[in-house]
Amino acid sequence: MAINTDDSTGGVGDGGGAFVASATSRLRAAQAAMTDLLEEAGLVGAKPTQIGRTLGVDKTLAWKISRFVGDEQAVGAARHMPGSAGVEIVLRAAAAHGVGSPRVRAMRDADRSLRDFMRRHAGDRRSFEAMLAKGGRDDRIESEERKALYKSGSAIWGVRARAQALMLALRPSERDPGRIDVLQLGGMFGFERLREDVPWIIRRLTNTTDTGSAETGFVREPLDPEGATGGGLPLAPRFCTGAMPEIRQFRAEDGTLYDELAPSAVGRHGAVTFVTGEIYRGAIPMAWSATNTQGRYKLTVRTPVEVVMFDLLLHRDLTHFGEPEMRVLGLLEDRPSGGGSAPGALYDAEEARRLGSPPVMQTTRIGGYPGMVGEALEMAGWGGLDSYRGYRAELEFPPAPSCVVMTCPPA
Repeated sequence: MAINTDDSTGGVGDGGGAFVASATSRLRAAQAAMTDLLEEAGLVGAKPTQIGRTLGVDKTLAWKISRFVGDEQAVGAARHMPGSAGVEIVLRAAAAHGVGSPRVRAMRDADRSLRDFMRRHAGDRRSFEAMLAKGGRDDRIESEERKALYKSGSAIWGVRARAQALMLALRPSERDPGRIDVLQLGGMFGFERLREDVPWIIRRLTNTTDTGSAETGFVREPLDPEGATGGGLPLAPRFCTGAMPEIRQFRAEDGTLYDELAPSAVGRHGAVTFVTGEIYRGAIPMAWSATNTQGRYKLTVRTPVEVVMFDLLLHRDLTHFGEPEMRVLGLLEDRPSGGGSAPGALYDAEEARRLGSPPVMQTTRIGGYPGMVGEALEMAGWGGLDSYRGYRAELEFPPAPSCVVMTCPPA
């Protein structure tokens, strides 16, 4: 079962692997030619300050040369590669220092071959680095790109938030021993508009089987009855801050429930933190079956946010739930999960971070978060954290739209 809270190829020849091999070969050739050049100048292994002083080039260019020739990873070498103008400065300086024309010519030819390849297959340098990183992922490049996407997305869509968080707690149902109840607590922290005329959907809620069909038989109850007014978003007012704008709610033909914020004030003056809380009674089957082969829990990111944090708490009686795995799926094409090609993974799957048993909920991302979770469990009458084991999926500047998924296999 799944609970979903939604608040050319770059290849050469036969595929991306061939591209990486061809790009790496040209990078290595350029590194070797630059190393030969430095060797004839008596600068192999020299520090950037010595390179700059001997050749008479500025310290930034000298640092790039040193890092370029010394980086054993192709993607790192690409990142530190001097620009074409910088290479020409080095070549003229080396010739003036007495380096022979064969070495200078070899370096110029290797650099030209590399840049021609880059233009043909990537178009520009940043794309080249991103394509090359697929063959050996570079966390720094990806982090920079995600942050740039967050800034651009905020400006284009007119909204942003400091954090998006979701906590799901699962325990055996009190009403039906064959089902599982779910406590949901989550929302946006420091949500701001950059344009006041923008309505914004902040949550989509669906519950599906393995085949993608909707599960509609469970009962939804607000965690805080005082926050469930007018049929809108089930707010937990004690955790919210700021002047909450009007909330509109509607349901699509496929059963998805939408919650939307109406246009309101812009900037920090209009910033709000809204937290929702609900209990889903009998939302998930207790036993594994042909249509319930794993526990799959999703948090969809459609708002530009600085960080997304997704916590999963499993009751100690759910011993048949294994250790969850974290994945991030791209939703740009909005591919259906019930047929055709599934949404593609943006990053390799990895184990969700263990929070312990009982879980340690501390985080620097959201002030007072541990107390918030503890209070929610108390309001639901679900006991304390000592009854649960916890896991966390976290990502800075998540690409939007994307889906953070935690999957629990049978133990």
